[in-house]
Amino acid sequence: MPAIEYQTTDITGIEVIRPLWNRICEHHRIRARTFRSFFERTTFDDRKAYFARCAEAGDLRVDLASDPAAGRCVGYCVTSLSAERIGEIESLYVDVAYRSQGIGTTLVRRALMWLEENGSVENRVSVADGNEEAFAFYRRFGFSPRRTVFEQVREGAPPRPAGDARSHGVVCSIREFCAADRDAVRRIYREGIADGNATFESEAPSWERWDAGHLRSCRLVAVGDGEILGWAALSPYSGRPVYAGVAEVSVYVGKDARGSGVGSALLAALIAASEREGFWTLQAGIFPENAPSLALHIKHGFCVVGRRERLGRMQDGTWRDVLLLERRSCRTGR
Repeated sequence: MPAIEYQTTDITGIEVIRPLWNRICEHHRIRARTFRSFFERTTFDDRKAYFARCAEAGDLRVDLASDPAAGRCVGYCVTSLSAERIGEIESLYVDVAYRSQGIGTTLVRRALMWLEENGSVENRVSVADGNEEAFAFYRRFGFSPRRTVFEQVREGAPPRPAGDARSHGVVCSIREFCAADRDAVRRIYREGIADGNATFESEAPSWERWDAGHLRSCRLVAVGDGEILGWAALSPYSGRPVYAGVAEVSVYVGKDARGSGVGSALLAALIAASEREGFWTLQAGIFPENAPSLALHIKHGFCVVGRRERLGRMQDGTWRDVLLLERRSCRTGR
């Protein structure tokens, strides 16, 4: 068994994987039941350009496995990390002659370790339908199927960006809040109030009150097709200097965008932004009946630390309990 050496590079050194990528294409053009059209029309230069966009928008790592005796690369794993701290194994391949030696396992472990060290809140990998070998492989690392995406690509439909084989459940981007977003933020707040499980408030606050109650940093909106789909912001926990790194989270998603992952994208981006600003603890107060919000926060590392009974009274006189959730950063305040 040859001795394998492992190295790490970034987008600047990705050219070394070109021969292996071409072998992947040859394999899938012949055998793939899904993704075949992608591999038929995508060149390595297309894929390289896509990886460059990933690196520009967030971060990208390339793990390499080399056989020094043969003088060549025999395996690789390309991993991306978005600005929202969503990690994805973009491409993994090991030369057929070098399989069953644990090279793929080592490459993935190195990639996942890098994602964890860099604050990933969720990791993903796309696996073609029917590829049971790949399903079993990734389950060993804690991956599990979360949803099945059915696609019907009609003749004449605009193509995906070259190099991008993934299907996305969410088509939105996250950006900083600006003054022009005020009306949309207020509208989405009203929709949350109308549901009865988002807040004690009975009407949306004025802009002046909302602005005074939220920190100037870490104000974000989710945008899709030119529309504001949701917003997220932080409120100060206390005016005392000792609590300067503690803040309260607010995440609201418009009623038409719920269930599509917008809230998850917003909360992930808010956590990342808060850590860049030096916050070490985020907290949230959530009604026990608000199951979607509880699941969202727990998914992103929040823990229930207590229940405050009959904490407040709704406009109709109903007393409500509030669950207190906290998330301690592993990157700041250590």
